[in-house]
Amino acid sequence: MTWYEVKHLNGKVDYSYGDSEKQVLFDYISHGEWELRIREWRPKKLDYKSLRTFYTELHNALNSGLQLSEAISHLAMSSTNSIISNVCKALLGELNKGIDLNEALEKLTTSSAAPYCQLINSKGTREDCEKSLSVSIDQLKALLDWSQRLLKAIVYPFCVIQIALIILIVNHALQQQGKESFLFTLTKDIAIYLLCSLLQLASIRSLYLGQACYWLEKLSRSFRLTKLFTLLSTSRQTGLSLQQALLRMPDYFQYQPIKQEIYQAYYCLRLGQHYSSSFPSHWFPKASAIAMHSAEQGGNIERALLLAATEHQKQWHKHISFLEKLIPALCLFIAGSVVASALVSIYLPLLEVP
Repeated sequence: MTWYEVKHLNGKVDYSYGDSEKQVLFDYISHGEWELRIREWRPKKLDYKSLRTFYTELHNALNSGLQLSEAISHLAMSSTNSIISNVCKALLGELNKGIDLNEALEKLTTSSAAPYCQLINSKGTREDCEKSLSVSIDQLKALLDWSQRLLKAIVYPFCVIQIALIILIVNHALQQQGKESFLFTLTKDIAIYLLCSLLQLASIRSLYLGQACYWLEKLSRSFRLTKLFTLLSTSRQTGLSLQQALLRMPDYFQYQPIKQEIYQAYYCLRLGQHYSSSFPSHWFPKASAIAMHSAEQGGNIERALLLAATEHQKQWHKHISFLEKLIPALCLFIAGSVVASALVSIYLPLLEVP
């Protein structure tokens, strides 16, 4: 299915999601609208950052007393962000068809951010929707903050690497060489500089958009489990049971082993097994393991979940603090190596014995 832009004779623009242009046209004709111009529309989908901005604006509109549909209509007309404005127009069209907000919003977000659309409680009261939006904003803020911390850690070392590469190029350019050797060396240095610059820009853009979680999922178990328990808590605040929340969790992850662990835990619980035999042992370390054993006696697992989440958060904060120190150190080491090679090439002729 595809998104289509529908232009009316009076200049009004709608967006509709359908199987084909003919189906969209027939839908409008059935409502008595004939003079239309329809073309395929490729929306700029919401990522973590833009989805958080949308949730924040929607939360503010609801907080001012508007109902959900009124808030989306208000944003469609008044939002200064053109992407959010178009998204709201598309959402209004889908809501008028009777489609749930969660389902409609998923079609307008990237695959990585789409699961966060399910955190919104659009079927309850305005207060319920406000609360779920607030929790969703906190979740997205946490993801973006982790990326921002790493971004701040690499900006200065990246600048130092840039300066070091420029020094290397200038040094080689000033050395006396044959014409062919000079052109080859200069071309090689410029190619290295451009490649390094592209890698740096790609890294900065990725971190700025909050995409660090892709590789953090693969590198850090504490990150995966912190994300898992935080999302479990958030999902359960929307009224889901533990099993229902677990069933949704794999959608939030790209790393296959953690998906398998979640599905295994879910089906073990469905089969009626005890908590301790359903969940992997490393999910509940230290005091949370004792609370898990107690939960089997009393049936209340809330304390075990809370203790496990707290323990994994502590471990993750230690790891990200270590990364904030390690990454700049590695970048400065690379920059130092480049500067050192330039200094050696400058002073080597002076050290040669005649």
